[in-house]
Amino acid sequence: MAKFDMGAAWDDAMALVKAHLPLTSILAGIFLFLPGMALALLGPVPLTPPNDTTPDQLLTLLIADMRQQLPWLLFVAVASTLGSVAILRLWLARAGTSVGEALTFAILMIPTLIGIFVIQSILFGLAFLLLIIPMIYLIGRFAAVYPLLADRELKNPVAALHGSWRLTQGNGWRIALFVVLFMVVLLVVSAITGGITSVFGTQGSFGHLVGSAINSAVSAAFGLLNTAVIASIYRQLTIRAEGGVFA
Repeated sequence: MAKFDMGAAWDDAMALVKAHLPLTSILAGIFLFLPGMALALLGPVPLTPPNDTTPDQLLTLLIADMRQQLPWLLFVAVASTLGSVAILRLWLARAGTSVGEALTFAILMIPTLIGIFVIQSILFGLAFLLLIIPMIYLIGRFAAVYPLLADRELKNPVAALHGSWRLTQGNGWRIALFVVLFMVVLLVVSAITGGITSVFGTQGSFGHLVGSAINSAVSAAFGLLNTAVIASIYRQLTIRAEGGVFA
């Protein structure tokens, strides 16, 4: 079995973004940028513990903060997932598709996406209990799930997960390393950007608006790149398995 080529996958991801930017920028703006802006401008202010907080008080504060943030975080997660699936449909549909058709496709896939989320959550949770290494491996084996359902119009979540598992056979660790390296870069750049923009002003100020726009733009850019990365993984594996489907 041919080994997964990280360099080729990255080059293909960049080519995908550049070739389809006019169309994908619309979906990225709506589903990746605007939800982040809504969270920053309309969401609850994070709770800040005082200096003399005890461990028990800190835990209570963290739980309270998570409760108020959770609905907004779920909203952002759902929006970004729908946007990513719509973008994947634009990139991978074999007969071609429009932005409206791609968006409709993503919405109709919501039941399938919920099923995938539930199954993956259980599997990743079990893997986490077995220490983090199995969880990293699962990242590699399930990397092709969303591109697979976008390309093949799979309605069965189990079929999508099984298809990704089959497609990534023999390359799980290589793909996991590729995805994890990308995530590390994402976290570092996001942390640096957030640190810089945090001094722009408090919530409600013009500086906070500017900082939120910058943070949301960076997040949207990485969201688009992440979608391109998993699309390139799928394209490479599918071409090798089936002989030039996307060539």
